[in-house]
Amino acid sequence: MKRLTVVVTLLALLGFMTQAGFVLAQSPEAADKMASAAKEAYKKLLAEVDKNHDGKISKAEHQPIYKDKDKAEENFKMWDLNQDGFITEEEYVKAVANMRRSRK
Repeated sequence: MKRLTVVVTLLALLGFMTQAGFVLAQSPEAADKMASAAKEAYKKLLAEVDKNHDGKISKAEHQPIYKDKDKAEENFKMWDLNQDGFITEEEYVKAVANMRRSRK
């Protein structure tokens, strides 16, 4: 059930990015809305996977989300921008912004 909740949260964020990101891509308000949606998605994800309640997601906390260990590793590297072994809210929001830019 937890995996489903996490997947649904991520899909909802990606859906928002697809719909709002393309329509509002040129406005500063779009970036603010995207960052806000990313922060909300991160909080939901954190509530599900942050076992030690340190406010960030470790590789060990992230991996159980995925059935495929290689996909888990690939996605963790995408989100962990500074490669310190943790995904922080700041990194998550930046990664979402990077995805939005790459879709333009």
